[in-house]
Amino acid sequence: METLPPLPKARLRLLLRFHHRRHRDQERLFLAEGIRTVRELLGSAYQVQLLICTERCAQEHADLLRAFHQRGVPCFSLSERDFVRLADTTTPQGLLAVVAYPDYELEHVLDGGSSWIALDGISDPGNAGTIVRTALWFGYRAIALGAGSVDRFQPKFVRATMGALFHLRIVEVALETLLDRVRTTHRIIGATARDGIALTQYVPPAVPHVLVIGSEAHGLSPSVEERLDDRVTIEGSGAFDSLNAAVAAGIVMYHLHSRA
Repeated sequence: METLPPLPKARLRLLLRFHHRRHRDQERLFLAEGIRTVRELLGSAYQVQLLICTERCAQEHADLLRAFHQRGVPCFSLSERDFVRLADTTTPQGLLAVVAYPDYELEHVLDGGSSWIALDGISDPGNAGTIVRTALWFGYRAIALGAGSVDRFQPKFVRATMGALFHLRIVEVALETLLDRVRTTHRIIGATARDGIALTQYVPPAVPHVLVIGSEAHGLSPSVEERLDDRVTIEGSGAFDSLNAAVAAGIVMYHLHSRA
């Protein structure tokens, strides 16, 4: 590729505002940072508006930039200093994409009868991102983020998904609304810390399901818990009183997948 043009200062000022949700929502654009994250965009339906990289990164990953350039995506260079300002990491890799919000809504995602993961109050972007990656591994195609859960385009969350975000349909919705809509077509399963069916004894349903994961600190909200068909509990033998939400989600997903 030829030498990349510098990112215009006016555009940099606009993108710096994307650290705040209000401005992301206003422009319907978000930032996706990191080599692996950007590479995953190539195999997705997400629309990349432009790429921004440092000169060092442009040299080291010329093949990746070339692939986007061939698709008509504008590529710009940015100084190391300004890239640090724009990035959300302490030691950025020197590459990020500006990506358009997907155009699907809840109605589009409900079609098809596939199983879901629903997050109830999972606000930590690292935990939520790990759950998204695990869900993709086990073949889920949609994630519902309920009240109190992470913003689906928050930079730390996007990065924590390591690109899995781009291969799933993720919607923000009142979980009560979602669960009421699908209760005739899906089995609603909630992971609870106690008083549920022992996971090792639970037989997964033959119909699609919604697996609801609550936060480690607060569990499932009452209005969500009352809509469950089944409650499952991961039995342990240690003395600790709780299990990390992402770890719990992975264990339950594995069980549902292996017994299907």
